[in-house]
Amino acid sequence: MLDWFSKLTLEVILSTAFGVDANIQMGENTEMLEKAKAVFRVPFIVRQIARLPFGSSLLLLLLYLRGSQMGYFEGVAKEIIKTRRQQGLTGRKDLIHLMMMANDETTVEGVSRLSDDEIVAQAITFLLAGYETSSNTQAEDRDQRSPGVHAKQPLYDVAQNIEYLDCVVKESQRLNPVGAGPNRECSKDYDLNDEIHIPAGTEIVIPIYALHHDPDAWEDPEKFDPERFRGPAKDARHAYQFLPFSAGPRNCIGMRFALMEIKIALVRILMKYKFVQSPETQVPLVIHPGITLCARDGVSVRVESMT
Repeated sequence: MLDWFSKLTLEVILSTAFGVDANIQMGENTEMLEKAKAVFRVPFIVRQIARLPFGSSLLLLLLYLRGSQMGYFEGVAKEIIKTRRQQGLTGRKDLIHLMMMANDETTVEGVSRLSDDEIVAQAITFLLAGYETSSNTQAEDRDQRSPGVHAKQPLYDVAQNIEYLDCVVKESQRLNPVGAGPNRECSKDYDLNDEIHIPAGTEIVIPIYALHHDPDAWEDPEKFDPERFRGPAKDARHAYQFLPFSAGPRNCIGMRFALMEIKIALVRILMKYKFVQSPETQVPLVIHPGITLCARDGVSVRVESMT
């Protein structure tokens, strides 16, 4: 299932954000899919090396020797931008369109609001983040029950109004948060409650996985229980105990898009099929701690028709 959803999410982000019809689900552009997977299959130790003194330089050297995939995606992003500029303005106001408009605008100093390098960097970030995180969440939602769905309702409305589906998605994100330990750099000296001094330049790692598995906040934290996210238990919980998309003014910019994509895809599937465990299903899943958390061996289930 993880492979299926990887194809779906990469195709969706290419189409909606960049106006590219890649037909990945039909077997085209498989090289892009494989290189996207390789980006996130970084050994956990590599992430830790970056936190050592001179770690960033050492990491760049290791990536160069190992063969980084980022050069490939830089080329993809530049080709998309080149093609869109040749086409000129179209009626499709997607992400790449908005960034190119910002590139044409200038500040009072006469500088572009968004440089070509910044467009490329942001395009790569949106492409890879939009592909990886949503596919992992959808694959890990495999155990949910199929709620009653009226086929004549608009699919968007159905996906947004099924409370239990929302609970299932959130519980999957709690158990296996894709971004388990985001990091930020402290930009200036800061004293926390007059007890902890954080010097400028210090890397701060937010332990989201630990927050999501804290037994003081979650009863039986290793159990899959969607009911945690409705009723009194939800209202009593601290707002920052559950951080699948981080929080604050710099939280995940793609949160609403990701949730909409996940829910619509699941509703569309669950209107016709249900997922059940098979002899190959891993319980619990073996998780690979790379750049993101993902199922090391994929997600194997049996798909049964509802008709």
